[in-house]
Amino acid sequence: MTPLELEDANISKMKRGLSWIELKESLKMDGCPVCNTMSRSIDKYFEFLLYEYALDASVHRKTLASFGMCNAHTYLLKEAEAKLKSDGLNISVLYETILQKEIKLLTKVEERELNESKKHFGKFGKRRDFVVYKKEILNELKSKGICPGCLHQKGSESFYTNEIVRLGKDQEFRNKFENERILLCRRHFLFLINEMEDKETMDYFVCVQIKKISRLQEQLSGFIEKHDYRLKSGMTEEEKKSWEIALEYFGSKKDIDREGYNDLLIR
Repeated sequence: MTPLELEDANISKMKRGLSWIELKESLKMDGCPVCNTMSRSIDKYFEFLLYEYALDASVHRKTLASFGMCNAHTYLLKEAEAKLKSDGLNISVLYETILQKEIKLLTKVEERELNESKKHFGKFGKRRDFVVYKKEILNELKSKGICPGCLHQKGSESFYTNEIVRLGKDQEFRNKFENERILLCRRHFLFLINEMEDKETMDYFVCVQIKKISRLQEQLSGFIEKHDYRLKSGMTEEEKKSWEIALEYFGSKKDIDREGYNDLLIR
């Protein structure tokens, strides 16, 4: 390492904070460190939301706008409620207001009322085009906000991707990151590339990624080849797991890569 590189590494080390503690924990786990950090982050977020903020007006506004959580975060929220050993009271408090809104909206549909000031529904007459009428109803009923869980994950995804870039020249980080058990999923590898500000750092991460996915490809080939009954006894544990790791590489960890939030933007 050159004196300049050593200086950069020392500066990076000095700037470590709580984010490094979270990343270091994820670097002890198999797979993508961004996915693993996001997963822990959303679990903590939901537990804190239910325990401390179930009655908070700003939380209710967000859940009202999005009509609750998306499919994935609905069940993560349910798991968080169970971890708190609650009988469902916290979620009930949140969702009662959403149900009240739903009843109010559907009542307007049933009564076919027109609110001129807000351009709500009008009475359905013979001259009124039913398709237009239906679109107005759907527009009123559709979500006007994003799932609060997705919003939280969007923030943590961006933050920890940037932190990995920032720590890219830190030697302790590199030693942990280069461990063969660590593999950025393809989505977060692309996010990482998007955040790069110099070719040297990009070349480092690309080189590490090539080595790791090349090793994965060899393991996957070995897994396939050793299904020959004459070779199956020689299959390694890494080869047995390779197909699952390949799935996770392209698809990210469960409940992480949700369509519609934090799409990649090339700057």
